[in-house]
Amino acid sequence: MPAPTVKPEDVLQATVDEYGVKAEELGLAAETDEEAEQALLRRFLFEEPQRQLVAGERNGLPLDRVHRQLQSLFTMLDGRKVEIGYSDPPCTDNIRIYLPKAVPAPIEPAQDLLLYRVMGLLQLGLSRHNLLADRRVLAEVHRDWVLRSAYHLLAMRYSLRRWAEAFPGLRTDIEAVPYLEKAGQLRVNVTAVPRDGLPGAFIPLYEGLVVCLNWKTPGPEGDPAREAVRAVDQLGDSGVAAVLLGHAQRLREHFRRLRLGPPPLPFYAGIIRPEWILADLARDLAAENEWKKGNKPLRQLLDAMARKGGVGGTKEAPAPGLRARLLSRLSGPPVTNQPAYGKLRDEAIDEARAKEMRYSAAKWESGTAPEALTSDTPVKPGDDGGRTYDEWDDAAGHYRFEATKVFTPEAPTGPLGSYERIVGANGPQIKTIRRRFEELRVEERWLHGQPDGSELDLNRAVLALTDVAAGQDPDDRIYKRFVRAKQSVAILTMVDLSGSTQGHVIHLEQTAMVLCAEGLRTLALPHAFYGFGNTHPQECNLFRIKGFEEPYGEGVYKRMGNLRASGATRMGAFIRHAGWLLAQRPQSRRILMVVSDGKPEDRAEYRGRHGIRDTAMAVTEVRRHGVHVHCISLDPEEGADKYLSEIFGAGRYLKLDDVDSLPARLPEVFRGLVR
Repeated sequence: MPAPTVKPEDVLQATVDEYGVKAEELGLAAETDEEAEQALLRRFLFEEPQRQLVAGERNGLPLDRVHRQLQSLFTMLDGRKVEIGYSDPPCTDNIRIYLPKAVPAPIEPAQDLLLYRVMGLLQLGLSRHNLLADRRVLAEVHRDWVLRSAYHLLAMRYSLRRWAEAFPGLRTDIEAVPYLEKAGQLRVNVTAVPRDGLPGAFIPLYEGLVVCLNWKTPGPEGDPAREAVRAVDQLGDSGVAAVLLGHAQRLREHFRRLRLGPPPLPFYAGIIRPEWILADLARDLAAENEWKKGNKPLRQLLDAMARKGGVGGTKEAPAPGLRARLLSRLSGPPVTNQPAYGKLRDEAIDEARAKEMRYSAAKWESGTAPEALTSDTPVKPGDDGGRTYDEWDDAAGHYRFEATKVFTPEAPTGPLGSYERIVGANGPQIKTIRRRFEELRVEERWLHGQPDGSELDLNRAVLALTDVAAGQDPDDRIYKRFVRAKQSVAILTMVDLSGSTQGHVIHLEQTAMVLCAEGLRTLALPHAFYGFGNTHPQECNLFRIKGFEEPYGEGVYKRMGNLRASGATRMGAFIRHAGWLLAQRPQSRRILMVVSDGKPEDRAEYRGRHGIRDTAMAVTEVRRHGVHVHCISLDPEEGADKYLSEIFGAGRYLKLDDVDSLPARLPEVFRGLVR
């Protein structure tokens, strides 16, 4: 019986099925098995890794790649600094504009950038042309979804027309977007609806905004929409919002008679969120803090006192003693000449609003905003807003788009006595560590592997001769020279605070950290200590124990002596964030030290292979930015060397078989790295 014939196209199809790609993505006709294999290797070795959203769907161009370019364009066009945040669908709160994290797949850089530009122009135009400034109009459209969609389509048409008139160079972009397939996807909120079969009463609203070859010219049912479009195209500058609302109300009544729901919105149109603009942050903060002002009878008494004792009152205020005692419930220790409660409330509201403005200004002045874009969820009080990071999915061969978010809150504190007890119990060892670190204050050492120098580096020379004998090009860095200089080093230590360190391990970690701190202080090198643990991929906490610019003092001592264990070990996210922190340092040599008691692990998919490969990819990423990563592992398992070598590389980790030796070994490892 003859052997079955295997066709090249069958081999190609089986291969692309195994790798999870489409044949057309390879750009290769089914010729031979060898060519198919080369195409696959070319894709994985030379192309930039793809990124997918956490939910699993593929995406087009991510916003973070073009964020600065878009921000510069919008700032130039609008004349004020435009802030960009994340939201899907796109929207605005009249202060910032919010765009999707990524546009729909496939990645088409030029078309996707065009889509982002017009999406941003549309949201910016809603504010620029005062279409969202009238609170009465917003309150009206907030009550009715059909009215809101009709108003939005008319406002969209007006805004884009005004941009094209003011800046003729934008007309090409605005006219090109309706022909993009992904731009014209119709949605009701975030639910996609087909373009075919759209009611005729809706179709005139999309003229010039969305292209669909299957639409037929509507009959009399489309006349109201056609008239509204004609009126908007001729609309001037005055009373725009009220006029648009009037046309939208007539359309709503027409749609209601035809028993139609809200007209769907194109993807690039976004959505109007009246609730964002109508919300009053200061008022909400005051309502949340209302309970702090005492029970209802006390608040009524204070209000009566404020009315009687206010400016222009006709009655005398209560005695200062009683007034001071009552107001102490609100504002602290008793003082004289307290302002009226109404004035206190106004000052609290002003302070809340000023605090929000200071926070926003500081965030943008620091230059971190393009990397820490605003998310759909509110920023947690007391932190920096967090930074999002991709996560490597080794099984799928791509990055999961912004799968994690890392915050850097201040580490929990505790009594100062905990730190003092550690120092007291390790006094002789601290003196030894200080003396040995003091020897490194002025660096005296041989620099190996130099292209020229005072002496021959024998080890390098032997390796070069071996390469010559093997027929390979030798490395010409075969000299060494003696240097006497101070090393420019920045060190960040990242200590595992996951739940598995509870008890003896965390006590050893904080003892080792105190000893290292005492040694590093003698060198005056920039250094920082952080602890890590996460409760959720979007809530990874890299607790700041001591920052680079933070001097030693009571606050640092209290945090350093009172570490607390909780959460899991999603190590890849923490390494990426620590690498980013080090990348901001001006020092020529930047070192990241990781102290952990086990392998990377979190709930569900991050256990096992996925966590190990993502952490290894994170180490590779930060090393590309000049960060040297080393690890001290306290994992007692015999097979720990295998995953440690895979993550950090041979010779770049130390596995301690005796956990109790950590306080003694960690300073020695530091000393070796600094040398």
